[in-house]
Amino acid sequence: MNEILFFGVIFGGIFSLFSSIILVHMGRLIDRFPTEHEEERERCIWSPREFTKYAVMLYWPVYIVGAWMLIPGTRILTVSGIATLFGLILFMVTAIIFSIATYNLMRAKNKGAPSLMGGLLKQGRFFRAFHLPVQVRKEYSPRQTKVSHSATVEE
Repeated sequence: MNEILFFGVIFGGIFSLFSSIILVHMGRLIDRFPTEHEEERERCIWSPREFTKYAVMLYWPVYIVGAWMLIPGTRILTVSGIATLFGLILFMVTAIIFSIATYNLMRAKNKGAPSLMGGLLKQGRFFRAFHLPVQVRKEYSPRQTKVSHSATVEE
């Protein structure tokens, strides 16, 4: 059992390291992104670059504490450590998805630039993947006839 926990902590640490690098990079990209009619941007603790750096700096001590809770071997500490590490990894995944979505939205508003996520989330593709019905508005063309009449043939 300890070997599984040990490999889980190692795997989670490697995943978290790469995720931290990606998250800090996305924060820097979002912070540098130009906005309309902006002369000089105010840099403070709440700017995207600084906030992501502080979030990552807070992430690692909590990750180390969660990994340390697995060492003594008592049931309460083991369960608490697993829950802490699992919650931190879910936090990291959520933060990366949110950062990509924010950057994607900012790029879409700026001159229709292509998105990072490509056509993954186009309308209907998500629902078709799970075999759910797609509700799409019908747009009628003025060239199409709205009422079709059947022609009668006379002999």
